[in-house]
Amino acid sequence: MQPDCLLACVMKAKYFPKGNFMNAGLGTYPSYTWRSILGARYILEEGMGWRIGNGESVNIWNDKWLSGPGNGKIECQNIDIRYTRISDLINKEENTWNQEVICTLFGEKQWQDIASIPLVSSRLQDTLVWRGDNSRVYTEKSGYRWLITEGLWELKIPSKICILIWRIVNGRSLVRNTVCPVCQVEEESVLRGLGVTSIRDCKLRAITYWAIWHNRNKSYHEGVRETATEVAGFIKAYDIEISATRERLASLCDGRILTWEPPDNDTIKINFDASFNQSANFSTTGIIAQNKDGLIMAAGTYSWKNIADPVMAEARACLQAVILAEEMGFQDVCFEGDALTIIRKLRATDEDKSCIRSLIKRLRKKGRRFRRLSFKHIPREANKVAHAMAKYGERYEHPQFWIEEAPLAIEFLVNQERRDNSHSGMWERTSPGLR
Repeated sequence: MQPDCLLACVMKAKYFPKGNFMNAGLGTYPSYTWRSILGARYILEEGMGWRIGNGESVNIWNDKWLSGPGNGKIECQNIDIRYTRISDLINKEENTWNQEVICTLFGEKQWQDIASIPLVSSRLQDTLVWRGDNSRVYTEKSGYRWLITEGLWELKIPSKICILIWRIVNGRSLVRNTVCPVCQVEEESVLRGLGVTSIRDCKLRAITYWAIWHNRNKSYHEGVRETATEVAGFIKAYDIEISATRERLASLCDGRILTWEPPDNDTIKINFDASFNQSANFSTTGIIAQNKDGLIMAAGTYSWKNIADPVMAEARACLQAVILAEEMGFQDVCFEGDALTIIRKLRATDEDKSCIRSLIKRLRKKGRRFRRLSFKHIPREANKVAHAMAKYGERYEHPQFWIEEAPLAIEFLVNQERRDNSHSGMWERTSPGLR
């Protein structure tokens, strides 16, 4: 990902001067560093995929280029040799997908997935990106997350325990000397399969496996051996400690304000949200604009087809919120949403490499037209009016607009939030409509 750094330049000059890293061999008398890098290359091979630009470099049938779950490859029994590159599926003049061709070549689900991939510009080259997370940039952390199953991280236990369990489940070697250092007789075996029926049971087993391994290491390195009773006591105490820590953290989080807060001075606050129907690749955008008194300035709903995932749905919602603010002539605007991924991308200074990069680029360009602009992430509980707007808009096929008003159900939620904020002292005086 950093081909110009010193290490990359040295490795290329020595091991693959005329090729590329993905096709490089081990070479003669390789260094330990190079052996280690090649040993982990399979992670990139499994996790890398193509970001479509002009489509000239990507093979339709062999490369990984589809977004969403799965391995990113086309699943098709009948290959049409008339079409080999992604560029063959694109209308070059309009820079749009050739709907007639993709509908003919692929099944309904796959052509919908293809149509949901946004095309940026025919001048951009195709680029290999990391498919392990939404940032599309490989990091050591994202690599480990790719390796470790999501189920382990759902246990809510320390990472050191998760890593040990992952090594056990995948049959990775733990030690060189296979003789158990505790009994000095039996051979150490790798425990396979948790055989559990609940998250609670799995959590206790994971802690138990780690505690046994921890006892083994103390015996080997420190010569200290704990009895089975002591290990069992440690497991119980550690489980209680983890639960208590999580409860304390939860109580601290409960102290946060989980309701909509009015903006400062003359700023207009616009909240946005999206509902997403995965089976139909369909999303609905909900937008609500309010002033410092909580009064509705504008509201709207929009429907979108060929949406690949919730991230794209939220990006569309954010872009439409900015467009609405521009059309209304607002100059000082704060945009709020519960989509943390989108907010982080908009705040970042580096180039976005994800599949929604074209939307992020448009958002940043439009953002320069406002006098003051900010993007803020809020909890879902504080964004319930925009969420309700998105749900309300599911009944409409075409965009719906309201100026200084909203549907009755939405106005009820807005007035309820205004009353809550009034009672909590967020406004120095109560609006006449609330008396």
